[in-house]
Amino acid sequence: MRISTQTLVDQTLFRLQKRLGSFEKAQSRLATGKNFTSSSEDVAGMNASLALRSERRAVEQAQRNAEDGKTRINLADTKIQQMLTTLRRARDLTIRGSSTLQPSERDAISQELNSIREEMVELANGGYLGQGLFSGHSANSAVTDVAGTWTYTGDNGALLRRVTDNEAVTVNVRGEEIFGFADGEAVFDVIEQIITDVNTGDPVAVSAGLDALDRSARRLEGGLARLGAVGNRIEVAMGRNLQIDETLQLQLSSIEDVDLAEAVMEITTQEVALQATLGAIARAVQPTLMNYLR
Repeated sequence: MRISTQTLVDQTLFRLQKRLGSFEKAQSRLATGKNFTSSSEDVAGMNASLALRSERRAVEQAQRNAEDGKTRINLADTKIQQMLTTLRRARDLTIRGSSTLQPSERDAISQELNSIREEMVELANGGYLGQGLFSGHSANSAVTDVAGTWTYTGDNGALLRRVTDNEAVTVNVRGEEIFGFADGEAVFDVIEQIITDVNTGDPVAVSAGLDALDRSARRLEGGLARLGAVGNRIEVAMGRNLQIDETLQLQLSSIEDVDLAEAVMEITTQEVALQATLGAIARAVQPTLMNYLR
């Protein structure tokens, strides 16, 4: 069967375009380091890549949640530790105040205790990113002097952080509980009463304040223990998230990233094939044109 010149030209151009396409694809893989850059190049690969990237985003969000929770816990832990240190100083002063003292000595003790109470209030109202550490969900300060009475003005909301795909933890402690409001023995009122008893020179009443201070310290220590337990869970979750993310990255790399040696070999092969096609075209087209001219 006789093949027309136009048919030969069309077939030649088709082969050339196919070789050029393969060569350009090999060039793109080597230049980008990726096996594909669009779904048209590898539908299954692109779908798998999108799924893995979605999983990675979820893990990264969980890690950010965990980091936020860990920061909150560390800040609350620091505040409570400082409160306990301050309470120990208040206890020492209370012991001194329970003995017989001169008015000037009682005045000095009461002034220092007053400063301690103010420091305790400031620590209790500590915050992070505009939210109280011990106020629950409330935007209010945890502790407020309402008409001369120390009052818990936060709420009992639990701040939850999802730290893995199936685990959420509470990253705050209840201010109402650790400060003694729930038991009707707020630490701020305890110090206030000791100040009053020191000023009136009542050693027996001052001594009774020691037990109340010790109960206040135990409540704060209980809050520390809960924060520590949650902090440990968060650290475990963060370590697990890192392992999961590393696995996902390896899976993603195996799908998306080219093997450099293989890519170099492929582009070399495609270049040789393209040159061979161009040579064959040159040899085929020249006599065809000569025949046409005759």
